[in-house]
Amino acid sequence: MSSINTNGAAMAAIRSLTTIGKDMGNTQSRIESGLRVNKANDDPAVFSIAQNMRADLNGMMAVKDSLAFGKSALTVARDAATSISNELGKLKQTVTQGQQQGLDTAQINNQITNSLQNIDAFARSATFNGVNLLTAGVGGVPGVTGTNLDVTRDIQGTRTAITGTNSTSAGLAIATLTTTTGARSLTFDNTLAPANAEQVTVTSGGRTYVFEFNDGSAPLVAQPSATQTVFDIQFVATDSPLTMISNMMTRMQGAGIDAQLNTQGQVIVRGAATALTTDITGATAGVVPGGTEAIAAVEGAIDLMGTRLANLGANLRQVEGLQEFTAKLNDSIKEGMGALIDADLAEESARLNSLQTKQQLAVQSLSIANEQSQGLLSLFR
Repeated sequence: MSSINTNGAAMAAIRSLTTIGKDMGNTQSRIESGLRVNKANDDPAVFSIAQNMRADLNGMMAVKDSLAFGKSALTVARDAATSISNELGKLKQTVTQGQQQGLDTAQINNQITNSLQNIDAFARSATFNGVNLLTAGVGGVPGVTGTNLDVTRDIQGTRTAITGTNSTSAGLAIATLTTTTGARSLTFDNTLAPANAEQVTVTSGGRTYVFEFNDGSAPLVAQPSATQTVFDIQFVATDSPLTMISNMMTRMQGAGIDAQLNTQGQVIVRGAATALTTDITGATAGVVPGGTEAIAAVEGAIDLMGTRLANLGANLRQVEGLQEFTAKLNDSIKEGMGALIDADLAEESARLNSLQTKQQLAVQSLSIANEQSQGLLSLFR
C-alpha cells in the first residue's frame, strides 16, 4: 500500500542512520581516548576490574616512594658506616704506634681523640630526612626524629623493619680510649660452676656494683647501701654455667657496665672500672694490661662495625631488589589492564571507514524513500 502519511522505508532508513550514528560516536570515542572500555556502561565487569587495577597502581606508587626513601636513608647510613670503619682502621694504627717506646704519648692520645671525634661526627651526620640509623639511643642529635626505618614493601602495607644502632665511639665502647687503656677480666676454667650467693663485684666511679647469683632459696647476702648497688642473677638448677655467665653479663650491661665476651672466652669489663673481684667457683679476676686492651678494644669495634656494615649492605640490597620487582610488577599490571580496556586502533579505524560508508548508503536510502511520495503525484496527472 502506498501512503503519504506513513513512509515505512524512510523510517527504516532513519533507524539505520540513528544506529550508525551511535556506533560512529562509540568508535570515535575509542579512537580519541584509546580505550575500548572507558565508562562503566561500556562493559561493567571489565570496567570494575580495571578500576581495581588502577587502585593497585596508585598503591604501587606509594610503595615506590617508600622504597626510594628507604634506599636513600640506607645509602646515607652505609656511606657513613664505611667512613667509620675506615677511621677505625686508622685508629688501630695509631693505638699500635702508641705502644712503641720513645713516642710522645700525649701526641698519640691527641690523635686518638681526633679519630674518636671523627667517628662521632660521621655517625651524627648520617641523617636523611630526619632518619639516622647510626645514633640509636643517642639524644640531642640535631635534625634526627627517628633512628629506626620502616619500609613499605607491597600494596598490602607489609613493612620491612630496619633497626638502628649506636655507632658512635660510645656505642662502639671506645669513647674513653687511650694508648694505656686497660680493663678488668674474668677468666674461667673447666671447674666453672656458679653457685647460690656467689658474687662478682665491680668498682666504678667511686661506687660498688655487686652481682650475686640467687636460686630463690634464700635472701641475697649482699645488701645495698649509699655507695653500693646490688643486682640479683636468678638461675635454676638446670641452667648451664654458660647461661648463668651470659645472664650475669646482661645484668652488668643493664647497670651501664661495659662487659663483653672476647674470643678467648673471657669476660672483659672496660670503661671506668677500677677493681673487679669474684668468689665464683672456677672464675679468676684479673687485669688486662694497657695497650693490649686498647688494641683489643679497637679490634672489637672494627669487628662490630664490620657486622653492622654487612647488615646495612644486606638491607640495601633487599630494598634495591624490591624496587626492581615493584617496577616489573607495575609494568605487568599496566600491560594486563591495557589488554582488557585498550582499543585496537587499527580495528577501530577499519570500523570507522565501514560506518562512514554505511552512513552514506543510509542517507541515499533515505533520499530514495523520501522520493517515493513524489512518485504518487504522477498517478493523479
